[in-house]
Amino acid sequence: MKITVEKDSVKRWLALLSEASKGKHYPALWKRVHSLSAVPSRSRRNVNLYKLDRNTNDGDNVIIPGKLLSEGKLTHKVNVCAIEYSAAALDALKGSDSKVVPLDEMIKANKVKIIA
Repeated sequence: MKITVEKDSVKRWLALLSEASKGKHYPALWKRVHSLSAVPSRSRRNVNLYKLDRNTNDGDNVIIPGKLLSEGKLTHKVNVCAIEYSAAALDALKGSDSKVVPLDEMIKANKVKIIA
């Protein structure tokens, strides 16, 4: 039995990634993010703030093909794009002066890191 129920936000996310993977701006990267995102929600990666802090530098562009959770601290500014965010993680991002960037802006960015 095939289950195709998804949130509208995830459908939009996958559609944007599909278009980006056919474009000229890092198509292999967006194809990889699409493959990491096109799984059931229980199989998507959850990333905590401590992992984001450990694997990024100040000013990095980061895409998370899953949910950003609030465990740990973020000690520098980053530009983050994720499918979902916990409320506490959003507060922590605001506290560190980081930006939550929509996917269509992240697709146009240079030097994007995938944290999964």
